[in-house]
Amino acid sequence: MNIPLIVAGSLAIIGAAIHGVAGEVLVVRNLSPGMLASSPFGGPRMTKAMIHVTWHMTTIAFLTVGSALLLSGSVLHGDTARGLVLVGAGASTGFAALAMVLGAAYMRSPRTLFRHPGPAVLAATAALAWWGVL
Repeated sequence: MNIPLIVAGSLAIIGAAIHGVAGEVLVVRNLSPGMLASSPFGGPRMTKAMIHVTWHMTTIAFLTVGSALLLSGSVLHGDTARGLVLVGAGASTGFAALAMVLGAAYMRSPRTLFRHPGPAVLAATAALAWWGVL
């Protein structure tokens, strides 16, 4: 039983659920094709479809990483658990870094990272995952 991994995995799974449901309701449904640009792949409706699919692919990635961390901390042992933990910790670190760096770059201030819980939850998940590796 590895408590940091169980907490990290649980955080990622809860985050995935919130990302999927709240993101669908608060973000994706509010995207107006009339306000979106066309892309080389099609018009504004195609742009919305690509954003929609990408949004939920990210949700599935969070769920997958969370499941790997949770399983590694609870039922898996040995090299299998260690391998999954390293993949999960690495992915969590990438998610957190991406959210922080691009969030700060777009908003032009690191202070805006605290308006949305995502970067903090992703950073906590990564920190707990690496702690669990130890």
